[in-house]
Amino acid sequence: MLLFLRVVLSCAVGFRGAAAVLEVVSSLFPGDELAPSPNGGQMWLLRLGVYELSRPKEQADDWVWILDHTIQTGPDKCLVVVGVRLSAWEAKRAEENRSAALEHRDLSMWMIEPVQKSDGPTVHQQLEGLSQQTGVVPRQMLSDCGADLQNGIARFCGQHPQTTAAKDVSHAAANAVKRELNHDPQWLAFLGDASQAKAKMRQTKFAFLLPPELKAKARWMNLDPLLTWSRKAMAFVAMPRPVPGVSWEAHELEEKMDWIRCYQEPLASWSQMLEVTATSLTYIREHGYHQDAKRELQAELADFTAGAETPASRVAKALLTFVEEQSGNIPAGQRLLGSSEVLESLIGKAKQLEGQQSKSGFTKMILGLAASVCEVTEQKVHAALAAVHVRDVTRWIKAHLGISLQGQRCHAFAPTNPGTKPA
Repeated sequence: MLLFLRVVLSCAVGFRGAAAVLEVVSSLFPGDELAPSPNGGQMWLLRLGVYELSRPKEQADDWVWILDHTIQTGPDKCLVVVGVRLSAWEAKRAEENRSAALEHRDLSMWMIEPVQKSDGPTVHQQLEGLSQQTGVVPRQMLSDCGADLQNGIARFCGQHPQTTAAKDVSHAAANAVKRELNHDPQWLAFLGDASQAKAKMRQTKFAFLLPPELKAKARWMNLDPLLTWSRKAMAFVAMPRPVPGVSWEAHELEEKMDWIRCYQEPLASWSQMLEVTATSLTYIREHGYHQDAKRELQAELADFTAGAETPASRVAKALLTFVEEQSGNIPAGQRLLGSSEVLESLIGKAKQLEGQQSKSGFTKMILGLAASVCEVTEQKVHAALAAVHVRDVTRWIKAHLGISLQGQRCHAFAPTNPGTKPA
């Protein structure tokens, strides 16, 4: 059981792959125990997820709830709430030679709740229900800049003044970059040229120079791979070097990639913007929001804010203003979290666990979110499987999930008896 769960959760291997791996290595273990089936191993993971989601949480006044919505195919949104205690984060910050950035194992899972409609009152109702169910009023709630989340959190904080609302710095950074690039005609031209170059080179010997895809969702948070490629491609065009298995004439390379030379200066400017965001995100991950956050971050961004105004300086000033706003009401000597990237990463891991099932809307594999924060030890797995049975998983699925898109598809395309009329 431990091996199966660790292979799935730590090695990005699917259930069938994990079962096949254990089948291969089963001869190395004493006894004649059979390797688990994919479905059996999947149920262990689901039981672990229900256990993590439903187990009692510590009663403390320093909890931080980190919130986000995840969406898949279909109309539903799923509110995900994870928690971490500020005291645990501060203890991590105090450890030498260890990053204070949160990891999946630092989190606990508090809520996974799909809804078909989400607005401020709905989020508020979900948060109030969670607080009443657990007996915990958090010290802080951290989320992105989504209007429904912000409205719901504001309503909750209005009734619970001990809770402070804060916005995630990574989304603020993405928005600052977006404002700059949306009004930059050179950026729009660059995207167009990169897209055309990709189409022209995809089926040619220059395919090794293809630029990376720019994700449609949260694309302003994923610019670094494109700009990194751009710098490397420009250096290669300026000074080509032999590539094994490929030969070309100079005019062929120029025909495909000469367009990138026009963007040497803009690329330097855009790269500086990303340096600003990277510096800011690293600082807030490590130190959070606090009274001296703006001053300390300003010192780290001094190279970008001095001198003439540039896109990088505007992004830096926008982030400094944002950090000042988020830190303004924090008492001296206290720190609050400022980055929800760990939850974004956790949602990404859960989608990897779901694989193709994510195309069927929310399915039982959404419980992989909760299982992914568990430390898979003998004691934890034993406690989870002793406390949660298959019927408990079935009950949770029935209470929280409707019929999946695949189920709806099966009903819609089911063969009808001859002579019957469709409903």
